[in-house]
Amino acid sequence: DYNALNFYGNYNNTWGKHEVTVMGGFNQESSDYRYAEMSRMNMINEDLPSISQSTGDYFAKDKFERYTVRGLFYRINYSFAGKYLLETNGRYDGSSKFPKNSRFGFFPSVSAGWRISEESFMKPIAWLNNLKLRASYGTLGNINNVGYYDYFELLSSNANYNFNDEPVKGVLEAQITNKTLGWETVALADFGLDVDLFDNKLSVTADYYIKNTKDILLGYNVPAETGIWTKPVMNLAKVRNTGFELAATYRNKIGDLSYSVSGNIATNNNEIVTLAGSDNMIQNGGDVVRYILKEGEAIGSYYGLETDGLYTQEEIDAGHYYKYGRKPNAGDIKYVPQRENVEWGDDITDDDRTIIGKDVPDFTYGININLQWKNFELSAFGQGVSGTSVAFESEQVFAFMLNSNPRKYHLSRWNEDNPNPNAACPRLYGGNYYDEYNKHFSDYQLFDADYFRIKTISLGYMVPKDAVTRWGLSSLKFFLTGENLFTFRADKDMKDFDPESSTGRGISAFGAKSVAFGVNVSF
Repeated sequence: DYNALNFYGNYNNTWGKHEVTVMGGFNQESSDYRYAEMSRMNMINEDLPSISQSTGDYFAKDKFERYTVRGLFYRINYSFAGKYLLETNGRYDGSSKFPKNSRFGFFPSVSAGWRISEESFMKPIAWLNNLKLRASYGTLGNINNVGYYDYFELLSSNANYNFNDEPVKGVLEAQITNKTLGWETVALADFGLDVDLFDNKLSVTADYYIKNTKDILLGYNVPAETGIWTKPVMNLAKVRNTGFELAATYRNKIGDLSYSVSGNIATNNNEIVTLAGSDNMIQNGGDVVRYILKEGEAIGSYYGLETDGLYTQEEIDAGHYYKYGRKPNAGDIKYVPQRENVEWGDDITDDDRTIIGKDVPDFTYGININLQWKNFELSAFGQGVSGTSVAFESEQVFAFMLNSNPRKYHLSRWNEDNPNPNAACPRLYGGNYYDEYNKHFSDYQLFDADYFRIKTISLGYMVPKDAVTRWGLSSLKFFLTGENLFTFRADKDMKDFDPESSTGRGISAFGAKSVAFGVNVSF
């Protein structure tokens, strides 16, 4: 069952050059979930499916979950002469996901604006239609990554103990009590500028932001001897994001031609500030892909082996190689050790892994073009990213892996006729995917995911009004739309993968192009 209770009120008043708007309210939501299942085998009469009319063993299970959130909220807006703007708002929320001593949190925010263009000393500047400075600071509580009972002690019956050499079913502590569990808090500071010029033909918006997320829930390791199955979760980590966003639009009309061109670019620098003693946390990103959470680095940092091309036969003959489970052959990946004093012939180990890239771009950008001439219209939208990589594994990079089809880029592999130490992929072993030497996660499995793509192009024609009226219609429009028709990629190795693909096995990483023709009719 889900229940919600909301009520709020508004107040507005204006006197002289002052204007004030106040809003306040109360919100409560609750969810109560109950589930029960019972079964029994060996019914006496199949035409009478009843638990009581069966002779087999009983099987029963049930589940219940209850969650409640309750809070007060407000917003106050003040304006003086339409030039000086101030807004403050906040929430005081409590959640049953937290223990009583940390159940409630207060999350305020404030923003201010100054419309400089409304000042008397700006009036002589005819080409300036609007100039506004903005600044804001606000906080927000997050509970989306918290379970209903994360602060409870949980017991599990999935445990067997040995008494007198006989297994005895017992109970163990699967999750320890966490009385300090609390809200994850996001604090965002933003400084912005809005400008409109030349009779509003040119509009520019710029923002610089600093976003700090603190008290992030993080599971930390405990000794296996404790018998605790679930990692205890505490408010430990802090992450900072900083960036700049710029958007501009130019619109104009020349005769029957109307057009607008918009562009935007956004940067983001992500940094893990602290992990509170749980530094260097390695996380799975797939079968072999690994990420690492490390203080001072970005979330989404790949953790693997650095490489230096492929071995040549001359290097193997001279003994200038490192082993990794076996001696390499010519055409195998040349892994680079990160430990000190590693000699030729020594083994590469997991201690030689390092940060080899990231899946978060340095910046994103886009462009939007709209043209209208008489009854024709043309629009195009493109987007791109820079400074990121995608990691593939299994079928996507290893030919014949799990009986998969080879890729076109495998034709550029190392072989005796192409002993290129910088070949796109290492030597093949006759489809024997059990040879793991070249399958350890390394930068050889990273591909440059920088791209610019024309996402959509659309051409339309609106039939003149007098013509469709004679046909008994209100409007008639024909259009032709293409999606993902053109992609300009930075990758020079695999070349044909979809740069918007996610890290992993990449079975569906080729992307799709489409062209559609349609008619819009209104009667």
